[in-house]
Amino acid sequence: MSLDKKLEKWQQQKLPKWLKDHPESKERYKTDVGIEIERLYTPCDLDRRNFDYERDLGFPGEYPFTRGITPTMYRSSPYLVSVYSGFGTPEQSNQRYKKILDWGGVDEIAIAADLPTQLGYDSDQVMSKGEVGRVGVAIDSLRDMEILFEDIPLNKLKRVSLLGNSFGPIALALLIALGRKQGLQTSEYLVNLQNDILKEYVARGTYIFPIRPSVRLATDVVAYCADHIPHWYPINICANHINAAGAGSTRATAFALANGMCYLSHLLEKGYHIDAVAPLLTLFLDERADFFVSVCNFRATRRIWARLMKETLKAEKPESMALKIYAYAHGGETMLEPMNNTVRITLAALAYVLGGVQFLENASYDEVLGTPSENAAKIAARTQQILMHELGITNTVDPLGGSYFIESLTHQIEKEILEEFELVQEKGGAIAAIESGYYTACISEGASRRQRAFENGERVAVGVNRFRTDSEIPSGAFRIDPDTETDQLRQLAKLKKERNNAAVKESLALVREVAQSGGNLVPPVLEAVTAYATIGEICGVLREVFGEYQSTEYFQASPEFS
Repeated sequence: MSLDKKLEKWQQQKLPKWLKDHPESKERYKTDVGIEIERLYTPCDLDRRNFDYERDLGFPGEYPFTRGITPTMYRSSPYLVSVYSGFGTPEQSNQRYKKILDWGGVDEIAIAADLPTQLGYDSDQVMSKGEVGRVGVAIDSLRDMEILFEDIPLNKLKRVSLLGNSFGPIALALLIALGRKQGLQTSEYLVNLQNDILKEYVARGTYIFPIRPSVRLATDVVAYCADHIPHWYPINICANHINAAGAGSTRATAFALANGMCYLSHLLEKGYHIDAVAPLLTLFLDERADFFVSVCNFRATRRIWARLMKETLKAEKPESMALKIYAYAHGGETMLEPMNNTVRITLAALAYVLGGVQFLENASYDEVLGTPSENAAKIAARTQQILMHELGITNTVDPLGGSYFIESLTHQIEKEILEEFELVQEKGGAIAAIESGYYTACISEGASRRQRAFENGERVAVGVNRFRTDSEIPSGAFRIDPDTETDQLRQLAKLKKERNNAAVKESLALVREVAQSGGNLVPPVLEAVTAYATIGEICGVLREVFGEYQSTEYFQASPEFS
């Protein structure tokens, strides 16, 4: 008897008549990533997918790490509670950071930098006008970092994070130099950098240089850490922003994995062994439209990563195969009835915890209105702490493991991620897929599909396109001080006057020399940062050597979507 016949017979025998005859019993539902969800899952679903316990599931802490990367998970290694924060001047953000630490139980501060900083411009450059301190804190130099962490030793936190996607060596150097100023060795504190430039070209836009020199900058950071600071996290590869742009979580994960393989291949070409660099990589995964897809995406991605490292790149160490995951809990926050966002964010965080996240950060319910208020940021942190310490959610490892539905969905998601990943590899890898417009075409198609689904009501936003009332859009609870830009410009002018400008000039010349010669840029950039050269000055030299990236617009979808 075929498996389909077995399933049909089993359902007919086991389902009560009222359920079999229910008018909705034959309806089928689809997730945001296009997977059809059955009304009921049974052991036959696992048989149909050739599920093998030892091969596909196994035990936590063992290959292929589907159930988690350590045997005890949160019982011995709780996820890090992270707060993403930064606005205005370093002085203003320093006061917020101190309040965050006073709340207790916050393990990590992730520094939100303003757009000029992310794009390598100083606050006094014409491109920065009107944006200084608006979506993050203005950081021009090491002096700003010193103010930002005044009276906050870096080793007081379990980890400190900074995006630095387009200027990875500068971001790393700032945190090394700041530690030295505080009298710390790099062994005494922990740093995480996003440092993922490839997704910027298709999802966020905070790029500076052409793709290939940018990949060099990113991998220089990983190489430096592999040689000198192997316990830091020098690159966090993002599916989050690619999904948010429209790709969907399975495609976004596939693209992030392809981007990761691109970085790793460059490091292997530089002579590094896979086991020296793979443990330094983390993935920033994301799914915001389906609770169970969130859980299963984490489980499937760990399995895929483990097999890629072992079977494709010939890694030998378990640390190389055990993928560490970072997540930002949010769930389609709305401007209307913003307090509802607390529910969305809480359930997104719960899904990530059940999926086995290592580093968790929650959105604030009022982020959609502007810079998060102090109270909203506190609720975001407290939500993570409640999930960790109340209700017994973290008492057992992979509590949903073994569910017919969870294992079937994990298998389906794994299959879809792998198919998309292999398609990108066939196109020549991540860089080729970006340059051909393939990533952008996928993202555009997905964004259009999501918008259509929202407009016709298939994609529900409670209080917005369903159950909407006449409530008005509230104003943001927190606004940036209008004098922020003036204050920051004053501080920057003071720095440029007081520093040793001869030393700055000499250090920038060394940055230029190494950029032209192909050496690792972290050491000369660290020297420049320590001399109080600004981010804009260092990036200015690199712009002269590498040029600037000129984006290409892709308005026509690729043949796959026509």
